[in-house]
Amino acid sequence: MIVNSLSLCYHNKLILAPMVRVGTLPMRLLALDYGADIVYCEELIDLKMLQCKRVVNEVLSTVDFVAPDDRVVFRTCEREQSRVVFQMRK
Repeated sequence: MIVNSLSLCYHNKLILAPMVRVGTLPMRLLALDYGADIVYCEELIDLKMLQCKRVVNEVLSTVDFVAPDDRVVFRTCEREQSRVVFQMRK
């Protein structure tokens, strides 16, 4: 099997499974600290993501996707890069 650099290999990995309202950045980072190899974000709706503005948050060293009502819909950081599974539904 050929795996490119953008793919995740699930073989022999410890994975934080998708959970409703629990897959936020603090939980994902905690799971990584405790040994998870791969983490899932909360399931996001495609329309909400399309409406978001990408904002680099220098205070937290994160990238935030902010809705028009100023609510952070999704937040990520460099620590979880290449180890997070982004879930989106229609």
